[in-house]
Amino acid sequence: MNLDALHRLAELAGIEEGWWDFFGRYRQVPAETKQAFLAAMGFAVATEEEIAASLEEFETRPWRRWLEPVLVSVEKNGPPEVVVTVPQPCEDDLVAWTVEEECGTVHRGKWCARDLPVVAERDVGGLRHRRHVFRLPGTPMWGVHRLRLAMPDGTGQEMTLIVVPARAYLPDFIDDGGRLWGYATQLYALRSERNWGVGDFTDLAELGRHAARHGAAAVGVNPLHALFANRPERFSPYSPSSRVTLNVAYIDVEAVPDFRDSLEARRLFGSPGFQARLAVARNAELVHYDEVGKLKFVVLEACWKSFSANHLEQAESERGAAFRQFQREGGRLAERFATFEALQEFFLRQNAVDGYWRNWPKQYQDPDGAAVAAFAQANRRRVEFFWYLQWLANIQLATAQEACSNAGMPVGIYRDLGVGIADDGAEAWANQSLLCLGVSVGAPPDPLNLAGQDWGLAPFNPLALREAAYQPFLQVLEANMDHAGAMRLDHAMSLQRLYWVPRGARADQGAYVRYPVEEMFALVVLASARRRCLVIGEDLGTVPDGFRQRMEAAGLLGYRLMVFEKDGDRMKRPAELTEHALVAFGTHDLPSLAGWWQGMDVGLRRRLELYPDPAMGEREAAERAEDRRRLVAALAAEGLLAEDFSDGPDLDAARLSRLAVAIHAYLGRSPAKLLMAQFEDALGLALQMNLPGTTDQHPNWRSRYPMPLAEMLGDRRVQAVAEVLRERAWRQG
Repeated sequence: MNLDALHRLAELAGIEEGWWDFFGRYRQVPAETKQAFLAAMGFAVATEEEIAASLEEFETRPWRRWLEPVLVSVEKNGPPEVVVTVPQPCEDDLVAWTVEEECGTVHRGKWCARDLPVVAERDVGGLRHRRHVFRLPGTPMWGVHRLRLAMPDGTGQEMTLIVVPARAYLPDFIDDGGRLWGYATQLYALRSERNWGVGDFTDLAELGRHAARHGAAAVGVNPLHALFANRPERFSPYSPSSRVTLNVAYIDVEAVPDFRDSLEARRLFGSPGFQARLAVARNAELVHYDEVGKLKFVVLEACWKSFSANHLEQAESERGAAFRQFQREGGRLAERFATFEALQEFFLRQNAVDGYWRNWPKQYQDPDGAAVAAFAQANRRRVEFFWYLQWLANIQLATAQEACSNAGMPVGIYRDLGVGIADDGAEAWANQSLLCLGVSVGAPPDPLNLAGQDWGLAPFNPLALREAAYQPFLQVLEANMDHAGAMRLDHAMSLQRLYWVPRGARADQGAYVRYPVEEMFALVVLASARRRCLVIGEDLGTVPDGFRQRMEAAGLLGYRLMVFEKDGDRMKRPAELTEHALVAFGTHDLPSLAGWWQGMDVGLRRRLELYPDPAMGEREAAERAEDRRRLVAALAAEGLLAEDFSDGPDLDAARLSRLAVAIHAYLGRSPAKLLMAQFEDALGLALQMNLPGTTDQHPNWRSRYPMPLAEMLGDRRVQAVAEVLRERAWRQG
């Protein structure tokens, strides 16, 4: 096979020729990988003839249409300049244009192509085409607008025009040089006397109120994305069914008004059998998602019956009208999610393998098909039940953010947006044409996982995303900025490129695929500005040259972990840490402070044989011992620990507490805009919320704190950490 056309098509589609791994070796991407990626993008590449035809079509596509699907323009650059590709016979036509802003304002004008500058030309299909540029007379407001061209023959052309500010939103306090701090937690890990075995939105509100009294400006949580209500064993927050809807496991059932109104719900809840099961779930060391889900669903179904009867079926009440408004605002996207939930439940009851929508009968795999519409109509009440759950979750999350705001927090809830979605979930079913379902997202070998990672997530097709004017991506961004003052963008490098892994291949056998980085950044900036939401880009691992500078210019904070912040053979001093960033000791993919100090992650990887070479484990254990020495030396140099503080792996509780206080005081002296403290670090808990590279070998996403939230917040060790961060505290009034 002549590979020149394949390589040319791969280059145009954004598949990079190769990449440098963590060990300094250059990995050339083989032709087979390029072919697999191109096929996943929708190109016909099975034969040499198909490759040639796909290349010809892709190269000429922009010349065969007047307008590109989208133009993203930065406000500070002045009025947008629109490139129009005009066939030569039409260059004398008088073309009328309109721009309809999303607020409804309409602008109009006319031009003739002959009068516009020419920037390129090409023969396509035996006809000369020229590219002309016309400049709008003014700049629309920020937002998503429509540009339309009307030809003399009555035909028309359209494009989406997106106007964005130059920088993302920064709270005034931060923009003026202020430094804030907050608590980071996994919401499911919160324990309280009243929750049902998993932390919930009421716990989040309570945490916000108490954290504000400590001086915290933010409360960071794991992704709140919708998981799989019908498949509770699928509980990873970073492998969601949908990123535009919420995880209903976090609903506080007893706070739902319909719980109080439903005699059936209260009888179920009060029954001895239910209370016995609830006590087991509440007291469990780990979250038992299956049992918690069953307990919540049976009572929420009774709540739905009560709500339907009292607020929808007879006369629509004020609450009923609010629910209908929520449905209208969610639109087609929310309806598809609710329909998917009902469909998946229906098919799972028939066969366990039918949890994956590709195993459903063909007619139900098309979300816009007649069979799906008929199912939704015939099962309207069940579809609306899943819509009702989303409504409840949305209300309770809003209440939690309101609690933070009422306590005076300048940020409040700090949400987390995962990098991708599971290919068998609702979002993948609803957006099949926008995704590459034959590959998965991952990461090459790096310090977090020396064998590389395959996250099993379906990536957006960058070409299809642009054809859709980036609206699906913008919807995901804005959904995760709702009821939040800040958002973490997981694996922020996905704005520029993503590491794809062919299905069935080892994680280190992937390749990078480029994304339209300027447009992707611009959309994050737009969403941030419109939602007034601070954005933190998680820029750990392999970071492209210039990427962090681009983040800073766009107003996105970086993400720095103390365990990785070294300068040669020493830890960086506080003043050397980046100002335009969030700083923390560790993260959910690393062990807690106590676990890191003991080397529990190294021990786990050794026991589970996760190192490609056992010698790697030995080297990492030795490096950890050196890191303990470096950390003690750095803290002692700042006068925060005694120079003779033990750097051995075993520390008692008192010394662990002193170490935690010293570390947070050290980080508190940095110029970083935001600092996040984890409860497990302050409490000296040896645990790891997630061990990358494992599934059921480690209790990922299930660990709970050993004490109730109120007791944890009042613990002297947590109070001691808060005390050293007081100087970073926001000031009310």
